[in-house]
Amino acid sequence: MVHVAVVSDQPDTVGIIRKVCGEFMVSRGLALSFTAYENSYVFLQEVENRKKLFEIIFLDTSVRGMNAVDTASALRRMPERPSLVFLSATEGYCMDAFRMGAVHYLKTPLSEKAAEEGLARGFAFVERDYHRKMMFKMAEGEALVDLSTLEAVVSDDHHQVLCLTDGRQLEVRGRMGQMKERLSDSSPFLFISPCRGVLVNCDEVSETKPDRVVLKSGRILPVAKRKYEEFKLQLARYMGEEDWEE
Repeated sequence: MVHVAVVSDQPDTVGIIRKVCGEFMVSRGLALSFTAYENSYVFLQEVENRKKLFEIIFLDTSVRGMNAVDTASALRRMPERPSLVFLSATEGYCMDAFRMGAVHYLKTPLSEKAAEEGLARGFAFVERDYHRKMMFKMAEGEALVDLSTLEAVVSDDHHQVLCLTDGRQLEVRGRMGQMKERLSDSSPFLFISPCRGVLVNCDEVSETKPDRVVLKSGRILPVAKRKYEEFKLQLARYMGEEDWEE
């Protein structure tokens, strides 16, 4: 799933980007979460509190709240590095935008063609991160794992079992706490825990029940009763939904 945010108080701008995002993702067979903010303070608060995670952000320099440069600077200090597209009626913020690592700078009023170009550039960066790889130590040697194929991690004493989308399981060394920290710092995917000793990739969740979570591969993992509501809430936030349907 690709999470897109638009930080703008201009309804026409938001409407055009929403339309283009929907068409763009449908054409690629991808799921999309779209959220619009009329105030950069509210947006930044949700991101900083980890209530929302975004891969692509359209930031309007005229939006109410914190100015665009300070907002972009705050985003760059976070572990996640979203693709940032600046929107502005002038060229005055152009140098600031690219100093902040923006992937594009679009003039407003916005056209659908320009919005699609900005989205395509942002998506190219997301796709590059999608296949980010991580090295894991095994009993003998090392394994280089494409994180887009990692659907879950299950603890087995002092070893961890990497569950891959093709059905394979790799036993690697290390503690679950270390594994969780590494994935949190470096993975483009969100891994959350339904119970002690288990981490699941939110993008691979197909169904949840009070006692289990079913992954897209068909793999079933346990859910602790006391963690079920929290687990559902984390999933709902990730999917951009207020309620998670069982």
